[in-house]
Amino acid sequence: MGVPGNDISGRSGLSDEMKIGNIASLVLDDAVAMRIRFDTPNGRPPDQRHLYFRGPVMSYFNGQEWFATQSHEARVNNGGISNSAQLQVRGEPVRYEVTLEANRRPWLLLLDAAEKAPEVPEGTRAYMTPALQWMLNRPAQSVLRYKAESHLDYRSGPTERTRELRPFVQLPQGFNPRTRALAEEMRSDPQLQGKGNMAFVNAALQRLRTGGYTYTLEPGVAGAHSADEFWFDTKMGFCEHIASAFAILMRNLDVPARIVTGYQGGEINGVDGYWTVRQADAHAWTEVWIEDRGWVRIDPTGAVMPSRIGEYRRLQTPRSAFGTAFDTVISPTIYMQMRAVWEAVNNGWNQWVLNYTQERQFNLLRSLGMEAPSWQDLARLLGAIAGLAALIGIAWSLWERSHQDPWQRMMSQARQQLKKVGMELPEHLPPRGIAARIRAHWDDTSQTQPIIDWLLRVERARYAPRPDAALADLQRDLRRMPWPSAPPTSSGAAPQPL
Repeated sequence: MGVPGNDISGRSGLSDEMKIGNIASLVLDDAVAMRIRFDTPNGRPPDQRHLYFRGPVMSYFNGQEWFATQSHEARVNNGGISNSAQLQVRGEPVRYEVTLEANRRPWLLLLDAAEKAPEVPEGTRAYMTPALQWMLNRPAQSVLRYKAESHLDYRSGPTERTRELRPFVQLPQGFNPRTRALAEEMRSDPQLQGKGNMAFVNAALQRLRTGGYTYTLEPGVAGAHSADEFWFDTKMGFCEHIASAFAILMRNLDVPARIVTGYQGGEINGVDGYWTVRQADAHAWTEVWIEDRGWVRIDPTGAVMPSRIGEYRRLQTPRSAFGTAFDTVISPTIYMQMRAVWEAVNNGWNQWVLNYTQERQFNLLRSLGMEAPSWQDLARLLGAIAGLAALIGIAWSLWERSHQDPWQRMMSQARQQLKKVGMELPEHLPPRGIAARIRAHWDDTSQTQPIIDWLLRVERARYAPRPDAALADLQRDLRRMPWPSAPPTSSGAAPQPL
């Protein structure tokens, strides 16, 4: 616990750009992204299939990555809504209160779709972009609480094809030729001709259901033609692989499509009744434009693995050696109960601090025996609390360092060796990402092929049914690794497929 907003890491699960594999790495992060209290008779949320919390919307694709492009048409006005979103809602709204963890981003995560601006703290303002995303006028630097209401039955965007839809069918030249050929084949199919965009959508979803496609955390390194690889080669992917390949196919069919990132699902904390959404709940889905309907959410991941959306079953990440040993001491059920209690206590602290008015602050000082408390007394009390929180944080860091996951320690050693030969790598980059960087930065692959092979072995072993079985061999091979002596020859080259 600590004063809300004291998290200096600034970690945010989501980003305003999406490279294939980014979201898959988030399932390793079980940190809380936000907590929600639903204003319903039983305090329960809507069905799992409706729990899409909207974040950045990706509309520009350069062949390797998707990017969010915010239009300057979106401006704050009295209602906080931009007419360019063309949002129409029906039925009764779902009302709820969100406590968003500090993410250093100006994004408000709301259920699709919110017509009215959420109630945000004084000094901040909210507005909607043409892509139906709600934003703050400044980043959320601390824990943020806001109230909102969303209509699960809604329609947005133009109902007739207009010029504003042109960017959503654009694709770079020279990428995914087999996907383009598949689109031509579908366009010439007599059963699909003249039946509108939804016919193409249903045909693509049927291909995902019956074509042997798999939802997995270990699809391998995506090459230059990521959609081709998914549709025809690996037939495996996490949500961003599936959503990207689906959107690329739609655009080749001249069907406007974009990718939406955010969170899907969550879980109830049985201690305090809050709905908890974690970074591991990060998700990517698509929206396609349908005649007479506008933008329609299509989640192709649900066609590959229906339980990911309907029943909400996460892919389980492998346990570390420490975690496996920990399970022999405390059962997973007891651990989950302990975590729920701790998170409820932490949430209660945050809610108390967020509610802590000046009068309540001085009442606390009076209850501690100060008859005429002053601002100096309050400052000393807050300083003592901050100091205690800092000591707890230091103790936790020391404990965590002494119990570091052996897989993380091994990868840290590999990064240090690569740093010695001039290659700086971010801590969050997975083994397959490091392998792609190495292939891109060294012209002479004879020097680096053993490293690349070792990294790909780490990638496969880490998500195997028994990951620790290969750990000793990987550690031994790392110690014997012939590291190159020359620095990278071309630091700005684009990654090549492995």
